[in-house]
Amino acid sequence: MKYRAWIFAGIFFFAWVTAGQGAEFAATFRQKSDTSFSRPHDLVLSADGKFLYVADVDNDAVKVLNPLTLETLGAIGASELDRPHDVAFDRQGRLLVADTGNDRIAIYTVSGAEGKLAGELRGGLGRPKGVDEGPNGSIYVTNASRHTVVAFAENGKVMTTGSRGGGAGEFVRPLDIEVDPQGRLFVGDSGNNRIQILDGEGRLLRSLGGADYAFNEPKYLALDERGWLFVADEKNRVLKVFDQEFRQVGVIRGSEASGPFGLLEGVEVAGGLVWISDTGNDRILLFRIRN
Repeated sequence: MKYRAWIFAGIFFFAWVTAGQGAEFAATFRQKSDTSFSRPHDLVLSADGKFLYVADVDNDAVKVLNPLTLETLGAIGASELDRPHDVAFDRQGRLLVADTGNDRIAIYTVSGAEGKLAGELRGGLGRPKGVDEGPNGSIYVTNASRHTVVAFAENGKVMTTGSRGGGAGEFVRPLDIEVDPQGRLFVGDSGNNRIQILDGEGRLLRSLGGADYAFNEPKYLALDERGWLFVADEKNRVLKVFDQEFRQVGVIRGSEASGPFGLLEGVEVAGGLVWISDTGNDRILLFRIRN
């Protein structure tokens, strides 16, 4: 459950419209960053809405951006991280970083564009690529190389669920994990082209996949304040949007204004604004949505 403020923006020039299930849905391209990134992955907005933190994988750092102009303000962990993939805030306002190359979750205290390494989580991790905190205080992590989900409880207990496979509750290279306010775990089961929804104990509640969803390597996810699900569908080069009933209501594609998308990885949503990591083009994009 990403802890953030919901911020709002004005009306901008239309760039793209696609709708599904009879719903009106529109996206407006607003801004793009420079291309100083190297395979940027997931990203998260600060609780006050003033800073956007981006896991910049091949630059081995978390870059800090102005969320509206996408200007780079600084970087965190440049000498400490190795191929970071995911970022999330916990309830204490600390930045959790899936420090993939170091097989750990790095924990930072942050103030704007500055951060200090304050701790780490290890044990049972192998190429972790997704991290989030649940309402129960547990920190959930996806193990891409071990095909599992690990939970670190406040009492120190570690729970592991899953194994490699295509069955219920099994994974192949799980990437992101998002926890909603009810404690449900949304896991981007990338190698199985699906999203699995689990309860806090790791039991399967629902699977989103197959022809009804037509994912092709779904990577990072975001949930907005309404419970809508946003999925970076990497190899389809689109961002898919689903309502609370998991019906597809829209797709964000590249346009003349934004330019064509490359492979997509990360997504963040707040207050009708959507940030996308266009990994294939080493840049960050900002859209406004309306429905």
